[in-house]
Amino acid sequence: MVENEPCLIKATERSKSGKHGHAKVRVVCVGMFDKNKRSLTIPSGHVVEVPEIIKGNAQINFIEDSSINIMNLETYESLDVDWPDDEALNKKLKDLQVNPDNISTTQVEFWQLAGKTLISRVFTN
Repeated sequence: MVENEPCLIKATERSKSGKHGHAKVRVVCVGMFDKNKRSLTIPSGHVVEVPEIIKGNAQINFIEDSSINIMNLETYESLDVDWPDDEALNKKLKDLQVNPDNISTTQVEFWQLAGKTLISRVFTN
C-alpha cells in the first residue's frame, strides 16, 4: 500500500549499502483502483503495509450505466461495484447489459481490498 492505495508492484531496484550501512529499495507500482504510477524509496529492512485481499464469486443482480450490483454467493451481501478498467471485461459486461437474459447464467470473480471492491473476471456457468 502506497499513500493508502493498494498497488501492484511493477519493478524494484536495490542500491548498495552506503557509508552508514543502509541499502535502499526503490519500488515502482501502479494503483489498483486509480491506475496512477507511484514510486517509493525505503530502507531494505523497512516493513510495508500489505492489504488483505478477499476473493469471491458473485452473481450479477443488475447492470447500470454508473455501477454494477453484484451479490456475494457465500454471504448473500449485495455490493455496488464500479465498472472495471479492463476493456475485455467492459465488453463482456456491456454485452450482458444489452442482453439481460444472459445475466442469470453469468458470474463474476471479485476482489475486496482496502475497503473497495473490483471485478477481476467474468465467466459463464
